[in-house]
Amino acid sequence: MKRRSTSPSEIRDHLLTAIDRPFAGEDLFDAIPDTVFFLKDFEGRYAAVNQTLVARTGRKHKSELIGLTAQEVFPGLLGQRIAAQDMSVAGSGRPMHGQLELILYPSGEEGWCLTWKEPLLNRDKRIVGLCGISRDLQSLSQTHYDMNSLSLAIDYIHANVDTPVRVSDLAARAGLSAFQLDLRMRALFGVSTRQYLVRTRIELACSRLRQSNDPISRIALDCGYGDQAAFTRQFRKSVRMTPSQYQQLHHEAANDAK
Repeated sequence: MKRRSTSPSEIRDHLLTAIDRPFAGEDLFDAIPDTVFFLKDFEGRYAAVNQTLVARTGRKHKSELIGLTAQEVFPGLLGQRIAAQDMSVAGSGRPMHGQLELILYPSGEEGWCLTWKEPLLNRDKRIVGLCGISRDLQSLSQTHYDMNSLSLAIDYIHANVDTPVRVSDLAARAGLSAFQLDLRMRALFGVSTRQYLVRTRIELACSRLRQSNDPISRIALDCGYGDQAAFTRQFRKSVRMTPSQYQQLHHEAANDAK
C-alpha cells in the first residue's frame, strides 16, 4: 500500500494532540542538573518548570512554582531583573540569547549562568508567553572579576544590536584588551567577539523574519546593517538562504498549521 504523503505540520500536530498533556520538555530537562528550564505565560507566570529550577529556588515540588512570577520566586533585585526580562521578551517579541547573568543559589552563594529566552506565539502569530533555559557556568575558570567584565560587554552588544559596535569599544567597556576579550568570548561561546556580534544580529533577524511581515530593509536596519545588500550577504552566509527565502519558508509553515 502506498503511504500517503504527510506534511511536516500534520506530523507535528498529530504527535502533539496525541500526548496526554501539553508537551513542555520539563521531564527531559529534569535529567540535566546544571540547566534550568521554564515556560511562562504572557504575564510572566510559570506554567511549566523542571526539577532543577525547583531545587534552585528551595522548593520541593513543581506545583509550588506554577502560577508565580519571578518577583514572587526570587528575592529583591534578582526577581525584578528576571521579571523585567520576561516582560521585554513577551512585550516586544525580541528573543534573548546567551545573556550572561549573576544568579543566587539557595545556599546564598552567587554563580554565573547563560540565559536564553524566546517568545511563544500562537497560530495567529500573537505572543502568548515565553520559554527559556539558563545554563550554569560553574565549571568555567574565569574569575568573578573577569565574568563581571565580560557581562558588561555582552550586555552592551544585546542593548545596541541595531547600531555599529566595534570590538575595541567593547573591550574598553569591559576594561580588557581586544585580545583578552576574544579569549574570554571563545572560552564561553566558542566564537570570537566579532563572530558573536554577527551571531547575535542574525539570531535577532531570524526571529523578526519568523514573526513579522516587515520589509527586509527594515529588519536589516533594526539588526545593525547599514543596507539590505550587506545584510542579505551575511544572512545567506550564516543561514544558507536569503532573508526572503527564510521568511517565506516560515510563513508557509505557519499557514499550513492553521
